[in-house]
Order: sequence, then structure tokens, then C-alpha cells
Amino acid sequence: MSDPSDKHGPASGEPSSQERAQFEARISELGERLGKVRSHRKADMDEDADAEMRGRGMAYGMRMAAELVAAVIVGGVIGWSLDWVLGSRPWLFLLFFLLGFAAGVLNVMRAYERMQREFAARGGKIGQSLPDDERG
Repeated sequence: MSDPSDKHGPASGEPSSQERAQFEARISELGERLGKVRSHRKADMDEDADAEMRGRGMAYGMRMAAELVAAVIVGGVIGWSLDWVLGSRPWLFLLFFLLGFAAGVLNVMRAYERMQREFAARGGKIGQSLPDDERG
């Protein structure tokens, strides 16, 4: 065994230079592994957030299409009903059909603005041009 008066031995509690080098190598390796895990985790979280944004965008798109079609149909039905009651075919049908279309477009524009504000608040980008993949 080593002499207790020797301050660099195993009895003093301080590691030798070889043990210190091994310890630093293990710490370095652990730091690299943690860095890889963190980058993978961040990439997974970004991918999940991107998928959620795409899903919400698809839901908004379907909702906008349904609102537009519904407004046109409701306007057409109201116009056709008034034409049938008043006997003024096809003028009220055409008028209310166009009013329904205008109301549908207005609803879509409002929903788009609301969606754009919501995505901007979450850090997403919508309505901005992207580079074309084919241009190179």
C-alpha cells in the first residue's frame, strides 16, 4: 500500500492522473451522447409541431370549403323559395345565389385572417412563398 503521508495515493481520496484522464474521457463521451439525444429529441418535437400545424391547416381548409359551399347553397335555396312563393323565377334565385357566394367568400377571408393570426402567434408561417424545389 502507499504511504499515508503521500497525498496523491488512493488513501488520500484524490484520483491519479490516469484515473482523472479516464474520468474526463467518460465525461466527454457522455456529453456527446447527451448532445445527440437532445438533438434527436428536438428534431422529434419540431417534427411533431410541424405535423400538428399541417393537420390544423388541413382542418381549416376543409372548414373554409364547407363554409363557402354552405353559403352558396343557403343563398340558392332562399332565392329559389322566394321565387317559388312570389313567382319571379329566376331573378331572386340568381340574386340570392350571388349574395350567398359573396357571403361565403367573406367568411373564408375572415377565417383565413383568423387562422393567419393564430399560426403567427404559434411561430408558424402561412401565406408566404417558399423556394421552388425544381429551380435548383
